[in-house]
Amino acid sequence: MLSKKTIWRAAFLAALLFLPACGAGDDDGRRLGDIIVGTWQRGWGEGDVIIDGTTEIKPEEIAYDKFVFTGDGTYNGMVRKGSFSAWSFDGSLISEGSYQCDNYNMKLEYTDSEGVDRKILAQVVSFTEETIWLKYEDETHHVTVAFVIRKGQSSSSLTIK
Repeated sequence: MLSKKTIWRAAFLAALLFLPACGAGDDDGRRLGDIIVGTWQRGWGEGDVIIDGTTEIKPEEIAYDKFVFTGDGTYNGMVRKGSFSAWSFDGSLISEGSYQCDNYNMKLEYTDSEGVDRKILAQVVSFTEETIWLKYEDETHHVTVAFVIRKGQSSSSLTIK
């Protein structure tokens, strides 16, 4: 019969051997922090914005059109911090502030037009070099919003459906 000490040693050794296989990030090694810097266009096509919950709000009524994420903060290979700005379809600045992202979450912090500090924590559902799917809880309207942003597109080339 094995002693408790032997069992604990075996369990510890097994944990050391298998723990590296549980690393964070995508299996292919991509990091959102490597690609986030730049201009991103919100998708305006059918299915590009999904609102889950009871509300009168339609996807085309969501004002955000373009996001610009800068590389002016820090990046440690996993978490990137920097500043961002968000623009409406007519080219008006909606908000600007700071962001932090990793492969799983994106946090935006800004002060709204009424001087109230706001924070949005979005789940990064998936991402590629050209697209990012984000999902967040809109506490004001009690709905979940999922939407896609695409790198480098211009709203002038898109039509609202």
